[in-house]
Order: sequence, then C-alpha cells, then structure tokens
Amino acid sequence: MKPAIVATWKFGVEAVKAGMRVLQAQGSSLDAVEEAVKTIEDDSTNRSVGLGGYPNMEGEVELDASIMDGSTMKAGAVAAVKNVKHPISLARKVMEETPHVMIVGEGAYKLAKAFNLTYHAPLQPDAERVWRENMRRMMGLKPERGTLGFWAQRFTEPETHDTIGVVAVDEKGNIAAGTSTSGFSFKMPGRVGDSPIIGSGTYADNLAGGACATGLGENIMRYCVTRMAVEYMYTGLSAQEAAESVVKRILAREPSVRQVFFIALDANGRPGASTTDASFEFAFMNIDMAEPELKRVQGVKPI
Repeated sequence: MKPAIVATWKFGVEAVKAGMRVLQAQGSSLDAVEEAVKTIEDDSTNRSVGLGGYPNMEGEVELDASIMDGSTMKAGAVAAVKNVKHPISLARKVMEETPHVMIVGEGAYKLAKAFNLTYHAPLQPDAERVWRENMRRMMGLKPERGTLGFWAQRFTEPETHDTIGVVAVDEKGNIAAGTSTSGFSFKMPGRVGDSPIIGSGTYADNLAGGACATGLGENIMRYCVTRMAVEYMYTGLSAQEAAESVVKRILAREPSVRQVFFIALDANGRPGASTTDASFEFAFMNIDMAEPELKRVQGVKPI
C-alpha cells in the first residue's frame, strides 16, 4: 500500500508534513495522525486548535479531540477538557488504556494527570482581548432562546471553526483518523461539538476509508457526516465521489445548511473533500510526493 495523508485547511500542510515523516519511517497510520495533529495543537497562534484557541464565555479554553483506528474499529475521545496541551494524545490514551470511548471534563483532566499530559498555559493576550470585547458587546443583546442564529450573531468569530482533522493510511493499509479543536469561540461552558463524536467528527475503517469533519459542529453532528462518508466508500465510491454524495444528500434534505466541511481518504489512498459552502482548502501528500499539495474544492450546489 502507498502511504498517504490528508488534513483540513491551509494549516494542514504542516500537519501533513509531520505525519508523512512518520509514514516515511514505516510508522503506523495512528502514529502519523497523532503526530500530525500535535503539530497544530502546538501552534499557540492558532485560535481554533489547542490551548491557543479562543475561550468559552467564562474565559477558559475547553478542548475536544478524538482518534479512531480503522484496523480494530477502536476509538478514543475527550471533550470539554482544560489544561491539556495535546488532547489528541489523551484521546489515544482513552482508546488504548481504558475500556471507554469518551471521557469528558474533570474526568478527562484527571486521566491526563495520571498520564502526565496536563499543561497550564495562560490565555493568549489577543484571544483574551477579543473575548473581553465580545463579552462587553453581548451584554446589550436580547437573547433569542434556543436559536443558533442568536449565538452566531452575538460574537465576532474570525476563523473559529477550523478544526484540524487528519486521515492517514500506512504501508500495511491501516487507516486512522483524528481531530482536535478548541471549538466554537466564546461558547457556553461545557458545549461539545462534532470533533470528539465518533461518526460525526471522525471515522475510520480499513474496509472503506476514513473521514474528518470541520465547521459548525451542530450541523455536522445532526448528519453524522464522517460515518456517512465512509458508508458511501463501502459501496465502492472513491473518497471524492463519497464526499460529494454526502453533501448532495445533506443539501437535498436541508438546502440552507452551511459550514459543513470534511476530508476523506479511501482504502486506495485517494483523497476527497467537499463542503456545503463556496469552497474548502485541504492538504494532501502521498509517499511519492516531495511536498504536500494544497487543494481547493468548490462547494456542491443544492439540488
């Protein structure tokens, strides 16, 4: 099998480079995904991944992550965890060292302490400034109970849904996928998006392929986007054909849905991506390539 790796967004180029170094050294797809995601979690300038991300309403950064092994169908996830530098690594500990799939909040932090994965970092100055400005502004708004539109309008959210998602296949044909995010900027404390939800933010199966989602988690969760993508690959569709089929199906059901972006990698190492929006950038590299390629796909038009 020809090793390959794909990652979300422009910053996914650095993730792909890190993951490919693992694959070139005959490492596993799981190791490649973890290393790729950690590279972005380490970037303190990234406002949507890791401890450098925008905080919740109370000024605290809460992180979500998941990882899945397509060779065993095992998965691990953490949600709403604080003070962990590499939530992707903690998610892998959940998968490999516990009988569970997901651990959240204080429980996830206690597990991180047990594995020496805790890390206390101050809120980044510009993130704190934006948080304070938005908190002052929101005080003058009249709530519209239960509407996502109210939450979307009450905050200025520059690039706040840019989850890092990575899917890789190694020389043995094993597929793994993983995601990590600080989530919706200035969210309600305890809010969890799609990233740690197996089948929504992350899914992998050696028999078909893997997928990772990014965007507005509430929309992605409602359609179980990554599981749907892998289901289409089960039928023999390529990763790109599967990706487009998922978006067409979502828009046929709900034409107004936006902020759904995702990547896929099929069992043959072919990449795919699609979106409900105008366009989407992602990075791809296989072992024959000297450098990653930054690709852009156009959104699928509603039927």
